[in-house]
Amino acid sequence: MNLTNANSRTTLLEQRTRRALRPPRLSSVWLVLPGVAFLSVAFVLPLIALLSQSFYDDGFTFRYFEQILTTPGYRSVIWTSFKIAFLSTAITIALAYPVSCYLTRVGSLTRSIMMALIVIPFWTNILARCYAWIVILQKGGLINTLLVREMGLINTPIDMLYNLPGVLVGMTHYVLPPAILILYSINHNIDVRLVGAAQSLGASPFRAFRHVYLPLSMPGVRAATLLVMILSLGFFVTPALLGGLSEVTLAMLIDTQFNETVNWNLGAALATLLLLMTLIGIALYYWAVARATQGKMQ
Repeated sequence: MNLTNANSRTTLLEQRTRRALRPPRLSSVWLVLPGVAFLSVAFVLPLIALLSQSFYDDGFTFRYFEQILTTPGYRSVIWTSFKIAFLSTAITIALAYPVSCYLTRVGSLTRSIMMALIVIPFWTNILARCYAWIVILQKGGLINTLLVREMGLINTPIDMLYNLPGVLVGMTHYVLPPAILILYSINHNIDVRLVGAAQSLGASPFRAFRHVYLPLSMPGVRAATLLVMILSLGFFVTPALLGGLSEVTLAMLIDTQFNETVNWNLGAALATLLLLMTLIGIALYYWAVARATQGKMQ
């Protein structure tokens, strides 16, 4: 019986593989042409025209990339962008994962209410969010007022604005809802009976979670991490409003080159570098997914 089921699954897999490798019909190609044409005209061609300016200035040159990589100030901005992206991603995943797990265990009414509370902030304008955090985090804001005047826990207000903590709070608030939704889309399909079976065989709750539930939820963790990392690398509004002069990101520097110094060649080189870092992150993600899939097959 098991051999028959295995042969059936193998045959089904072979049929799906042949179907996937089959060249598309001409009629189906016409369906995607409008979308491809729109993306080419509205996105790809302008992007190529912009990025080409990073290599061309009275002839082909790498001068602007050399300037970026050899100038300590530019290298510091790149490092700051990576630092902020890494910290915001780590904080977001650490907060989103337990929430997504809890959503899979509550009733439908509680889940609906929680989903509404998660999604509604995501629909709020990012400027409104940033100014709301300014009101909350400033020295005379809500948090410092409660800590200093109402509770008397501290004597002087805490500096939580126009620095790294303020940027991380604002960015985490923005990317937390999509991270929760991505993780929940994977976690709610996990059969929790597998965790119960591991516990019935003698595993502690932590060990059952670590060896059973966590590996099954890793596709969602990888997808959410990639999305948050890409969004964090390209953040502009939140660091500009909540960060200080020491927290200048790559996106802020690109805006400065285009709108203030009007150095389009250098701005295009910085944009090319940001795009390259994003593509490298996507490539690493798919490499990790392919490696994990290959390990499961072996």
